[in-house]
Amino acid sequence: MASFEPQDYGIDEPPPRPATPPVRRGFVILLLLLSFFAALVYGVPYVAESAGYAWETGRSRAATETLVKLDKAGLVNRASELFRLATVAVSPAVVNIQTEKLRPDAGPGGIPGGGGFGRGFEGLGIGSGVIIDKENGYVVTNNHVITGADRITVRLSQGVEVAARLVGADPQTDLAVIQLKSPVKVDAQWGDSDKLAIGDWVLAIGSPYMLDHTVTAGIISATGRNNLNLPGMDANAYQDFLQTDAAINPGNSGGPLIDLNGRIIGINTAILTANSFMRGEDSARQSGGFEGIGLAIPSSMARKVVEGLIKNGSVARGFLGIGIQELKPAMAKELKVPDGQGTFVNNIQPGGPAAKAGLRVGDVIVKIEGKATPDPSALRLRTAGATPGSEVVVELIRDGSPQTVKVVVGELSSAALAAITSFGFTVAEVPAGVNGDPNPSVVVSTVVRGGLAERFRMAPGLKILAVGRTETHTKADFDRASSAFTPDQGLPLQIQLPNGQIGFVTIGGPR
Repeated sequence: MASFEPQDYGIDEPPPRPATPPVRRGFVILLLLLSFFAALVYGVPYVAESAGYAWETGRSRAATETLVKLDKAGLVNRASELFRLATVAVSPAVVNIQTEKLRPDAGPGGIPGGGGFGRGFEGLGIGSGVIIDKENGYVVTNNHVITGADRITVRLSQGVEVAARLVGADPQTDLAVIQLKSPVKVDAQWGDSDKLAIGDWVLAIGSPYMLDHTVTAGIISATGRNNLNLPGMDANAYQDFLQTDAAINPGNSGGPLIDLNGRIIGINTAILTANSFMRGEDSARQSGGFEGIGLAIPSSMARKVVEGLIKNGSVARGFLGIGIQELKPAMAKELKVPDGQGTFVNNIQPGGPAAKAGLRVGDVIVKIEGKATPDPSALRLRTAGATPGSEVVVELIRDGSPQTVKVVVGELSSAALAAITSFGFTVAEVPAGVNGDPNPSVVVSTVVRGGLAERFRMAPGLKILAVGRTETHTKADFDRASSAFTPDQGLPLQIQLPNGQIGFVTIGGPR
């Protein structure tokens, strides 16, 4: 029997698989690093954007849900209700004031030329006011609203127009009181501006651009604003303004600034524009109006002035009988004033309240009745606000030591103001040793705003070396030398500027 052997039919066996070189560890690490950086560059912003969007969406959703809960609890409307209630409480007492003056050709009874047709009056200005006494019809407004008026017409909240008369005005605070000649049934109550804090909500009500009973809201931005060069402000003005960002525009002047309790905490009086401070109608023509900074006379000042005007037709102000100047840092260091804050006394009026109480030239007054006097403006304001005849506690620094003196306040009168000369400034004698000067010297102590001296850029603190050719080391030297000159002739002065340079100026004289 035949046997079979395996036969080769020509089919080749599979070729051997080629050997794969081993993957190097360094390549793998490099690949991982590249992948990581790619994810960092492209992935993280995407994730962050998604997360941020989700976070904002979450916050929005949470806020919406919270508002819904507050609304259900009645708290959202309650917040708005405070503004509504304060407005309703005061708005009926806010009035629009229109002033007119007689035309030059108006005769008796306001008839032009004494006969013929025409009213004989022309428009003078507009403003606002607030009724503070319904029994007697007293209305508070700004002095600049009624200045020069021959006729005052007040439009009440119901639109009824009534005549008014001037009771009294105080240019030094820009306040005035008028009295309505018809009975009224509503008034507003005073609040306490001393309790205000920066950030407190306030409302301004008035008639800007003749838009009666316009209400704007804002906060107290600052208190105690002073040394502001307000056009038309009295040369001896007292400034202690509240600053607010509640919109105040031309026509708001004289209207109330109120708190959320519906109390008057200020009388709106001025606005700060991009160009300068403006008051009254001129501000509309020159600036366009509101720019976020409004000024109001605080009720702590306004109420006292108004009460004086109603009672006496004038305002009684306190008087200490001292000359004062700014305390420079070098002076504060030399006089050992701890925090450098205070007002330097450079003159004492013989026989005046301060002299009787023992105050001295060189004292630095830091407080009156517990209220700080860091500069001459603050000291002047505190003094004026003191009641004549009352005793006030004056805290001062003398020779580096704190002292307390009690002063019986005098009354500021025309005689007391007579020290301000026709040249528009006063001087004071600085004792030897002050400011490192071994000799006494004479410095400018007061410059009347709008007076001759201010026009020639004189400023408190300037040292006067001579009048003409006469050297002035004491106030007596200055008084004797200056008495030989008149404003028409001009007062020739040799002065020392703050930088030490010597200058010459003639106050007044022929143009």
